[in-house]
Amino acid sequence: MSDSFTAVAGRQVVSQHSAEALGDVTHVLVDARRHEVSALIVGKGRKALVLDWTNVDALGPDAVMVTDGSALRAPQDDRESAAADGRLELLGKRALDEAGNALGEVTDVRFDPDTGALESLLVGESEQQASSLLGAGGYAAVFQASTT
Repeated sequence: MSDSFTAVAGRQVVSQHSAEALGDVTHVLVDARRHEVSALIVGKGRKALVLDWTNVDALGPDAVMVTDGSALRAPQDDRESAAADGRLELLGKRALDEAGNALGEVTDVRFDPDTGALESLLVGESEQQASSLLGAGGYAAVFQASTT
């Protein structure tokens, strides 16, 4: 069973220990080399916090469950700060092949909610396998050129 970035956006992060809502997911940070979700960004702007994927206990249809509030932390480097500001968000990012040809815009990303492994990226009307993702940054997501 897959989940998608558009479906995860806005889900509340809830502490299992206190049953307290800790904030809403605003962005998803991806490790493009490993083809997996590395963290969820909770909140916006200077108050945004990072939830490492390893600290997600469960990703349900209504909430993201964590043990307690200590699972959330401040961004620790420039990459995490850029993610917290939404500059590394894949959704809405232009997609290019490795030759520089425009493929469209990334409209969604499907992933395994248990492992965080990326499965596919929806680019315009087409679906790109996650294994074809070469990199993602502030300007674009880059994919291997099609061999067909």
